[in-house]
Amino acid sequence: MMHSLRYLSLASLIGLLATGQGHAQAGATASLQTGPATVSVAPPLPAVLKAVVSAPAFSPDSVFINPEVRPQFVGGDKAFAAYLAKSIRYPQVALQRRISGKVYVNFILSAQGKVTDAHVISGPGNGLNDEALRLVWLMPPWEPARVNGQPVRVACTIPIAFSADR
Repeated sequence: MMHSLRYLSLASLIGLLATGQGHAQAGATASLQTGPATVSVAPPLPAVLKAVVSAPAFSPDSVFINPEVRPQFVGGDKAFAAYLAKSIRYPQVALQRRISGKVYVNFILSAQGKVTDAHVISGPGNGLNDEALRLVWLMPPWEPARVNGQPVRVACTIPIAFSADR
């Protein structure tokens, strides 16, 4: 039984290849004579193949690292700096100890531009890490990243600088 299934599959595959080859020989390509060289011109793709070729080659659950169009805080870098300046609450412990530094926060930005899965990669601690995380979670939606013109999820890491000398 198993042997006949393999034979049937092989016969079907050969039949498909032969059919495709027969169509190719029946005029699927045109040749142009241009002196000593011949140029072959392939026919346009069938509509079914065009749909497959133009469809995105990624899952909606994909997370990009370097998309074609990078995400952007609405209003750009100046608006991001203004958001941080307005929203930051310097932790009292860090102020008393005069602790400054950068906190690096990693997060996934959804295709809708919203923060998900945020966590601190590194920072000086003493409340600064928690404050940076709070600021990231409360950010307004960003302009999302894009691949093939479609919004996609993207991994982001941003530094948030704290200065006790302000």
